[in-house]
Amino acid sequence: MSESKVEICAGLLLKRIEKGDLLLTGELPSERRLVDETGMSRTTVRKALKKLFDQGVLEREGRSKAHVVASSDARRKRPVVAFLVPVLFSGDHSMWWDAVVTVLEGKNVILKPLSYVQLEDPVVHETISSYDGVFFVPPAKNLPRWLADKMRGAQSRIVVLDQDATKHGFISVELFPPAAGVKLLDYLVEIGHKRIDCINTQPDDDVIVERIKGWERYLEGHDLAGVLRTQPSDSPMSSAYDMVSRLLREGYLFGTALFCTTGPCAIGTMRALKEAGLVIGEDVSVCAVNDEGIGRYLLKSLTAIESRARPLYLRKVAEWMLGEKEWEGSLLVQSKDVPLFVGESSGPAPEDGSQTVSALLYPAS
Repeated sequence: MSESKVEICAGLLLKRIEKGDLLLTGELPSERRLVDETGMSRTTVRKALKKLFDQGVLEREGRSKAHVVASSDARRKRPVVAFLVPVLFSGDHSMWWDAVVTVLEGKNVILKPLSYVQLEDPVVHETISSYDGVFFVPPAKNLPRWLADKMRGAQSRIVVLDQDATKHGFISVELFPPAAGVKLLDYLVEIGHKRIDCINTQPDDDVIVERIKGWERYLEGHDLAGVLRTQPSDSPMSSAYDMVSRLLREGYLFGTALFCTTGPCAIGTMRALKEAGLVIGEDVSVCAVNDEGIGRYLLKSLTAIESRARPLYLRKVAEWMLGEKEWEGSLLVQSKDVPLFVGESSGPAPEDGSQTVSALLYPAS
C-alpha cells in the first residue's frame, strides 16, 4: 500500500477536525462511513486513524467510538461557532449570516452554518451541546420551555437572533420591536390615509401575530378603518400576488394604504396592484415592516422599516461569545430608533377624499 494514501487520508480527517466538521459530538463516524466519505479503502482508513491515535489527536475509552481528544491542538486551537438557522432560509436569515461573518472576520475562529427543520431535530441538541458559541435563529415563535432549559444547561455561549428570549436568560438581538409598526402607521396617518388595510401572507407565527395585533390596536386607538386580508403561506410573495389579484378581480375594496407584515408580502402585493392598472404611490400606498434589505432597490422603491447595519448590534455579542469581554447591561440588544425609509411606493391620500381604490377600478357607468 502506498504510504502517501495513508498520509492523504489522515490529512483529510485532520482538516475536518480542525474545521469543526467532527465536533458535533466529538466522535468520529464509523470506519464504514469514513470509507464512503473519503473514497479510500478500509485498510487505508484504519492506518490513517492509527496515525491520528499515535499523534494524540484521537483517543478511545474502552470499547467506545474513537473521539477527538478534548485538549488536542487540532480541536482546541480555535473556538468553533455555529450559525444555527431554520432550513427554510430567507433573505432576512442571509442578512444575519452576513453580519455574523463580518463581526467574526479577522478573529481566530471557525464558523459553521447549520440548519434544522424543527426544534426537536438532533442537530439542535448536538449544536448547543458541543460548539463553543451558537448564533441561534429560532423559528418565529417563543422558545418552548424544554428547549430553553436544555440551552441553559449547555456549555455553549448562545445568542438568540431576531427574537427576545431574555425571559429565559439568553442574550437576544431584536431589530424590529413592536414600535416599528407604530412608526410606519404614524407616517401613513400623517400623509392623510384614514383606511389602512393589513396584508399578510406569512405563516401565523408569534412575530406576525403581534404585528397584526399592533395594527389592530393602532386603528382602534386612532379611530381608523381597515380590513385584514390574510392568506398564510410558505411562499409569501407569490401568495400575496395571488390573493390580491383574486380579490381585485372579485371586486373587493381596498384601502388607499396597505400595511404589509413583511417585505415579500409587499412585493407580491405591488405586482398584483400594478397589473390591475393602479399606480402605486399615487392610487394606493404600500409599505412593509422589514424589507429584508431590498426595498430601496426595487423599481418602485418600497416604503419600509429598515434595520440598521446588523454588525453594529453583534460586535459586543461576539466579544462575549468568544470570551474576550464579560457581558454588562441588559440582555436585550435592540434598535432604539428604527429607521423608516420612505420610498416611491407611498404617497399622500387621494385629494378627493376617497379612502378606497374601488372607484379607480370599477368606475360608475
